[in-house]
Amino acid sequence: MAGNSPESLGPVADIGPDTLLWEYAGDRRNMLTGLSYGILELMHPAIGAGVAEHSNFFDDPMDRIRRSVSGILGPLYDVDGESTGHTVRDYHTAIKGVDESGRRYHALDPETFWWAHATFHRNIEHVIDRFSSRVLDEQNREQLYGQSKEWYRRYGVSMLPVPADQAAFNSKWEHTCSSILEMTPAAEHAVNMAVDERVDRLLAMPPIIWRLGKIPTGKFVRIITIGGLPEGVRQRFDIPWSERDAAGLEKIEASVRRIWPLLPERARYFPQARAGRARAVSVAPRQSL
Repeated sequence: MAGNSPESLGPVADIGPDTLLWEYAGDRRNMLTGLSYGILELMHPAIGAGVAEHSNFFDDPMDRIRRSVSGILGPLYDVDGESTGHTVRDYHTAIKGVDESGRRYHALDPETFWWAHATFHRNIEHVIDRFSSRVLDEQNREQLYGQSKEWYRRYGVSMLPVPADQAAFNSKWEHTCSSILEMTPAAEHAVNMAVDERVDRLLAMPPIIWRLGKIPTGKFVRIITIGGLPEGVRQRFDIPWSERDAAGLEKIEASVRRIWPLLPERARYFPQARAGRARAVSVAPRQSL
């Protein structure tokens, strides 16, 4: 696919071990925001249709998450991230068809593929904002966005839809949320599961997280999932949310910020991220004594 020239997107960003993206992309706290951003993915008409027609989402929604994690993290943490990215891209070649409204879709349509990655970027940004003690200034956010663009480039797809900077990304994000997203059948299924508290367990989270504030698991997942959606999206699709829910979300976020640093690394990071971190340590130059 044709793409923007490197000059139009700025210099290639480092996404190695000393970057914000490396530190947070493989953090299991992404599962606390991931259900919200998964719903935003499914609200994109093409993604919602592709998931409904080409996966077992309605029978086993969590299976899609389990199968997606390695493909999301691989381009960043694998030894040959670009090779992993190209493999993930090629998985999507046959995901195409016609949706319920008669519109043709293809998973490798540039705007469609970009939206999926846009949710990954926003997800990580909000993990930092909501569930960590780090405070991002504007320079940090611009750096993180530049790193996210390089992460996306490793999939080997068109760069044409990619906004040049964080401000342009924010503008395109708001436009997509307000004008393009729809309540697709797949998104409605996911929203209803959360609202009805029918999610038994969130994938890959340490058990201690489930005991935060002694909130039952179904209620916990409803609060973090619905609370993580943009307010405009909740209002646009009439998704129920209350002041009491908001207070519960603040309590969960504060508890995670307090407890997370006390957990061992194996509980805090996905296996691919741990492997990448271990390699980074093994090749780091030794300090002279």
